[in-house]
Amino acid sequence: MFTINKHNIQIFILLVSTTCFSQIYNTEVEAKINLESNTEFIEIVGSAYNKTDFTQSLRYVLSVIKNNPQNSNRSKNDQSGRVVIESGQKINLSKTTINADDEDRIIILLLVYDSGDNLMGKDRIVINGNEEDKKQAALEESAENINNPDQTHYKDDGVVLRGFVVDETKTKLGNDFYKTFEFLNRRYNLNGEKIIIVKELLAIGNNTKIEVIIDNIVLIEFILKPQKEYLEEMGMKSIKRAYNYFKELREGNLEVKHY
Repeated sequence: MFTINKHNIQIFILLVSTTCFSQIYNTEVEAKINLESNTEFIEIVGSAYNKTDFTQSLRYVLSVIKNNPQNSNRSKNDQSGRVVIESGQKINLSKTTINADDEDRIIILLLVYDSGDNLMGKDRIVINGNEEDKKQAALEESAENINNPDQTHYKDDGVVLRGFVVDETKTKLGNDFYKTFEFLNRRYNLNGEKIIIVKELLAIGNNTKIEVIIDNIVLIEFILKPQKEYLEEMGMKSIKRAYNYFKELREGNLEVKHY
């Protein structure tokens, strides 16, 4: 933990890339978030470092998620793009700024994927973190969790990324569904213990399909259609599937067969 003195903003760097997650992510492509502050703003810079001996074609998503502890309001801003990084090269991927006086709890998350959409690099910082964030940082520094990345990942998702939805859509229509799902997720306060992935894939002909995924389990998949009513209907069905998944998970039924 360190402090930006002028604004008394406590920043907890949960050691994703340098401790427990180093056994899973950041071995070939390292994701890194850097913060630079001035009197009014904090500049967020996401970067990637290609550690391999060959050129990498990568996709990245830099997310800033704000949670207001007073009124439970939540907002999320994503910046994404594609880059080609040569062997041994480190480049800045994306930049954004936040107000240095912001008192909201802010999660900054950088995800870097390869050309096959496999997660290669990951880094995260929590600003204005709470006591749970402090406990989680301590857990991730412990030798037990370093030697058991699966356990740490579960705690990590449950504490810091609770209720988080990852956008892996590729088209405007896919993004429209993601926004519909994310709106319903906030409206019904799903607050799931695991990351939910909304993924868009090529389907038959010129169509694409959506998969809603938790723990590598596809809860629902369907062909995209442009009608607003259809997107809302499938959004509700997806939310119900996710709700039932988390309900059975909390009840100890990990082998979910019915949603």
